[in-house]
Order: sequence, then structure tokens, then C-alpha cells
Amino acid sequence: MKAVNRKNTSTGRYAVTHDSLSFLGRRYVSPGLLNRLRGQEITIYYDQRDISVIYLFLNGELVGEAFCTEFMGKRMSVWEADALRKADAKHVKEGSTESLENRQRIQEEAQSGRKLLSLETKRIEKARLLDQQRQEIHPSHVQATLQALKGQPVSPPPTPQRSGVLPPAVPEDDPPGTEIQRLPVRKWRREDE
Repeated sequence: MKAVNRKNTSTGRYAVTHDSLSFLGRRYVSPGLLNRLRGQEITIYYDQRDISVIYLFLNGELVGEAFCTEFMGKRMSVWEADALRKADAKHVKEGSTESLENRQRIQEEAQSGRKLLSLETKRIEKARLLDQQRQEIHPSHVQATLQALKGQPVSPPPTPQRSGVLPPAVPEDDPPGTEIQRLPVRKWRREDE
């Protein structure tokens, strides 16, 4: 069967421009021959039952054959090649959609990991700043007590009484002559909001 090049509407022939030839979307090679035919228009004949080999004609004379690198000598009809191409395209499409989903999932995980890391860094920095402000907030004897309490194990909370009634609260009076220590209070700043 004679092939007609749809891109060359005037003659329908194929122009050899490289060391390989594209025919029906596949690459054909003929070592040595295609280099000599470069720049000339050729006619291609092929058998629909086996397109692994095509025959090249120049000015009506057979000049040689070209072989499909994709089939590597296997017999393949035009219909089988089209069915194979459609099946390959389907697999490529499925693979690309799965790959896209995986890449999007990985990117989301990376983004969430970055957000978690940022939040944890901010939390640690805030705790560090509050620890630095502790000296401004509490006087030295309270800080010493807090340091001593850090080393002690935490006692369990007292068990509630069954009666449900607490003893009355009695205010303790400071004995006379006890000095009252005023705690320093810093002013509210705009950054503290």
C-alpha cells in the first residue's frame, strides 16, 4: 500500500530531514540510506499486515528498507499497532493521574509538616519568652520557691469529703509588725495583647 503524507498536500511524499524517518507516529531507521536521501522526497510503500518494515522509493525505484525501532523485528499489523498505542495511552493516563495524586498528597503533607513545625517553634519561643519574663513578674523569694517545687514530686489532689460541705473559710490576720511586701507590677504594653 502506498503511504500519503498528509502534511505534504501537494505531492503526498515524505521528506527525509534527519537520520530517521517518522511514519504513522513511529520512528524508522535505515543506517546509511537515510543520510544519503536527506533533503529529497521519497515515496513509502508498506504492507498493512506488517508495518515493522517499510519500503522507500525514490523517483519510482526501490532504494531500500527502513525498520521500526519500536518493534525490533516483530511482526505488527496496523490494527495491532493502533490497539497497542491506545492501550499504552490508557496506561500512561492512569499512571499520570496516580502520579499527580501522589505528588499532591506529598506536597500537602509537606505543607502540613511545615505548618506544624512553625506552630511548635512559635510555642517554644513563647514559652522561652515567658520564662525570661518570670524574673520581672515574680520576686526572688517566689522564684526560689518555684525552683524548689520543680524538684518535688507532685502530690495527688485531696480526696473530697463525703458530706460535700467544706469547712468555713477563716481569714488569717498578720501578726503586728509584719512587713508587707509589695510585688512589682509592670505596665500593660501594646505587644502584650
